[in-house]
Amino acid sequence: MKNIFLTLVFGVFSLNTFALDINGEPYEFTGSISTITLTDDGGVINAVGETGQYGKVWLTYNLNLDNPATPNQGSFTGRAVAIDGDGNRNSATRQGVWERKGKMMHFKSLDDVSDGNQYLCITSVNLIDDSLEMKFYSVK
Repeated sequence: MKNIFLTLVFGVFSLNTFALDINGEPYEFTGSISTITLTDDGGVINAVGETGQYGKVWLTYNLNLDNPATPNQGSFTGRAVAIDGDGNRNSATRQGVWERKGKMMHFKSLDDVSDGNQYLCITSVNLIDDSLEMKFYSVK
């Protein structure tokens, strides 16, 4: 009985160690697709837009078709570079998953920014009108 109790206690505490702590309201980014390049392994989507916190932002999504049995989803890596109105530059590495439902693509990523921030990003892209909307949440 004692061993079962200890196992449960350590199990509960270890779950909290791996929890994602999302802080506050999301930041918002709006933009548009500037180019799409198709490859045998997936493709590359480039986008540009604005966000209040970082200024003008350029994004790249390197799409992978990881599983041929699921052609409408996969993983991606990417980069982001931003320049604010004062000329300050930040960059980020991006990694996550994507899925396509009809004309919409949805991306979920974890981004590591050069200013020390880390974000959970939820992005929707309309493939017909090339619009992109992202909400990003601080995870620190």
